[in-house]
Amino acid sequence: MKHQNKIRIGLIHALEESEEPIRQSFQKLWPNVILNEYSDFQLSIDRANGLDESRIRSRIIDLGQLAVNDHVDAILYTCSAFGDAIDAAKIKFNLPILRPNESAFRMAINAESDTNILVTFEPSLELLVNEFQAMSEGLDINIKGHLIKNALELLKEEQVQAHNQKIIDAVMMIPSDETVILGQFSMARAVEQINKDISDHLVLNTPDAAVTELKKLFVS
Repeated sequence: MKHQNKIRIGLIHALEESEEPIRQSFQKLWPNVILNEYSDFQLSIDRANGLDESRIRSRIIDLGQLAVNDHVDAILYTCSAFGDAIDAAKIKFNLPILRPNESAFRMAINAESDTNILVTFEPSLELLVNEFQAMSEGLDINIKGHLIKNALELLKEEQVQAHNQKIIDAVMMIPSDETVILGQFSMARAVEQINKDISDHLVLNTPDAAVTELKKLFVS
């Protein structure tokens, strides 16, 4: 096992708004890891426009290859709309690779309550619901997906508080005995306010969950 301060994690971004939340999660939970970052922001645009899956997969794998060439110890993809392509990268490369949501999904499954996935990027909605259903197959957990309309557009316009408030309003509509997953890294900006305003809900954010799982892989 490598010494903690020599571990190198490759972060692969397809949405610019995902960068800051994952950096903050590492700073909070695992500050002395080395981060290598790679990005193709056109990917999220092309996904929304329905680009052929084989071309999406090729670009996701190419980004992974860049990280592998730089000798990272693990890869975390940070955009939620590319699960199948990331799974192809997992098969190709012989190192730990995480989809952005799978760690939070495992935590939600362990909670054993009905689960709600909130997203602000519409192409992620069906994909994430399907991923969760596959991971929880055979368990008595109901899963519901919710699109928070116009929130991502507000974030892109740097109206962060308005973006966060839309997420908070959506969480407050969910029964307190159900689990909530903020399905995109970009949504983690709302976590601090959610924790202050809605303490009776289990609300999982994907960057913190991913960093926690990665750290457990390398740090005893």
